[in-house]
Amino acid sequence: MRLYIEDVTQRLEKMRDQSLVQGMENYMKNNFPFLGIRSTPRRNQMKEWKKSLPADLSRSEAWEIVLELWQKEEREYHHFALDWMMTWSIKSYEKDDIDGIYFILSNQSWWDTIDGIAVHIVGKYAKKFPEEMPRIIAEWMSHPSFWLNRTCLIYQLKYKEQTNLGLQQSYIHALKWNKEFFIQKAIGWSLREISKWNPNWVKEVVLVEELKGLAYREAMKYVP
Repeated sequence: MRLYIEDVTQRLEKMRDQSLVQGMENYMKNNFPFLGIRSTPRRNQMKEWKKSLPADLSRSEAWEIVLELWQKEEREYHHFALDWMMTWSIKSYEKDDIDGIYFILSNQSWWDTIDGIAVHIVGKYAKKFPEEMPRIIAEWMSHPSFWLNRTCLIYQLKYKEQTNLGLQQSYIHALKWNKEFFIQKAIGWSLREISKWNPNWVKEVVLVEELKGLAYREAMKYVP
């Protein structure tokens, strides 16, 4: 897999733009160094790179690439890996993927990767392996990392009418005490999405759970 990882490095290094670095690093609160590559050209490079991968690439080999890129310093490598993962079909998911998913949720963690992993990666995994989720959610809900807590709140974000409302309310009920910005935002965000097709349920949850502040404002944004 070294060849494919080196190819990613060469592609991104060629696109390095020092004039963009400072702005990107400031936007991410200086949590990560950047190469200075915008999202569209980065994704275009990923699409070209993906064509070079062998058709019989195993899941373990795929994860080897992802985890190697995830451990690089510059943020674009993490996003490149996530861009690629977001193209994986739900049919390709395996139960053991949860180990790799846990790693990328727990390392280099910030909202710009967490949200994509939660909605597009965990969301697919949960649909394919619903029987695995009670154990996983129990661990993540009680985990000291608020990023894992946030993941529980938003992995159903794109489920629309397939959202398990009972589970969603149970996550909100369990985490509403946490005043961390990213938790309160996620509570409101999850409810805001549901309000697009079930505003009455959202109003009831906001009332019953006595949501206030940021969570309340986000939840009620589209509710008449």
